[in-house]
Parts: sequence; C-alpha cells; structure tokens
Amino acid sequence: MTKCDKCPRGAIIYQRYSGMHLCREHFEEDVHRKIRESLRKTGLFGPGSRIAVGLDGGRKSAILAFVLKNLFIRRRDIDLLAVIIDEGEKTSPSADQARRAAEQLSLPYIVKSLPFSPDDDPSCIVHPNRKRELLFFTAEENGAGILATGETLDDEALQIFIGYLQGDVEAVRREEHKISWIKPLRRIPEKEVRLYAIGHGLGFADADGKSYSDALRQEAKRLLYGFDCRHPGTNYSLLRGLEKGPAQEGAGKGKAFK
Repeated sequence: MTKCDKCPRGAIIYQRYSGMHLCREHFEEDVHRKIRESLRKTGLFGPGSRIAVGLDGGRKSAILAFVLKNLFIRRRDIDLLAVIIDEGEKTSPSADQARRAAEQLSLPYIVKSLPFSPDDDPSCIVHPNRKRELLFFTAEENGAGILATGETLDDEALQIFIGYLQGDVEAVRREEHKISWIKPLRRIPEKEVRLYAIGHGLGFADADGKSYSDALRQEAKRLLYGFDCRHPGTNYSLLRGLEKGPAQEGAGKGKAFK
C-alpha cells in the first residue's frame, strides 16, 4: 500500500496536480483548508449573518452543508438555512433526497417548488437559470444575506472554458445579485468532493448525466477533462486566471463569488 506523504498511514488518494499521496486525515485536512481559504477571501460572515445553502440531495451540496455547519458550529451569531428547490420528477437527486440530507445534518430547511405552466413538457430538464433564480429569491425572502452553492473546481473551470470559447469570459464575472453568492467548494476537484462524501456517507450521486446541457457544453466538458488529465492543474490555472481579473472574489456584496 502506498503511504501518505505526510505520515506513515496508507494513502487513499493521489493528487496528480500536487504530486501528493494523502491518507484520509490529511486529505480531509486539505479539503477543509481550501474551503476556509475560499471563505476568508469573501470578507463576509460578520455577526448576525444568515447563510442559505442550496441543497439538492447530491454529494456536492451535502458536503457543502456538512462542512459549513462544522465550521460555524461555535458561531451562535451565524445562522444556516438549507434551501431545497423541488423540480418534481424531472431530475435526480430529488427534493426528497435533499430533505433527508438536511435532516441527517439537523439543518432547518425550506422547500420551494418551481412554477410550471400548462405548456411545460414534463419530460424536459429544468434550465439551471430558473432554479438559480428561485434559490436567490427564496434566500432573500427568508432573510439570508449570503447564498452558498456547491459548484466544484470542475464546474468553475468548465464555465470559464466555455466563456473563452464563446469569446466572453467577462460574462463569468459580471453576474450580480442582491445578496452575496459564494462557492466554497470551487477550489476542490469533483472527484475529491465525491471521495469526501463517500467517506462520510453524505448525499447521493450527483446526476450530471441528466442535468441540463447543450452540445457546446458537452463537447467543452470532454475536451477540458482530457486536457486536465494530460496536464494536471489546468482547471486550477483557469480559475486563477479568472481571479486575477478586475472582479475578484470578495470584491463586494452583491457580486457572484464565482
């Protein structure tokens, strides 16, 4: 068995981008460090903060809620609320799975159903913008000043890559909302989020294959995955490139903390 590079225990993961073999303890320590760094850069979380956590039952959002709860467990002046968007039977993970995740974490939650018109096709996948708009509306309606969602490094890098392909990477920076939007998992590769979730028995498999997509997004995802496999660290480079721009993380309230 390969040993951890930081202790004599057996490694559970090899980070190709860092060249490190890590045991479970040091792997989780690395995950927590990346999340804390992301949170510090926002400049938020003053006394009386209320954080709405977008919870969909998948592993990403479950880990986000789990880590935030543990980070702020001693901060009685910070309040966490899980927001669950019920999309009916259109996608998986379902709202029921999200409810179970919230109950498992002992988090208060509120469920909102996406409105549908008679013309909506029940077989169609809900566009993510509709879900996001309702997330923001529900968070603000319930007194939250911050919305936290579970996008990983892979999600962020893909969005930036698509922006470059479309000749408008600035669009990734420009989005604004009435409340602050943070993505604490944005520096953590998706496979590491999955490994962390499995280790803690949290959430269900994120149904990426059934999520809303288009031809460009699918092709960009394949290209970026292959490039990052051949050149580890590509996703981090894309994220750093965005953060060096004029609208960096923590630039101000109301910005999308991409």
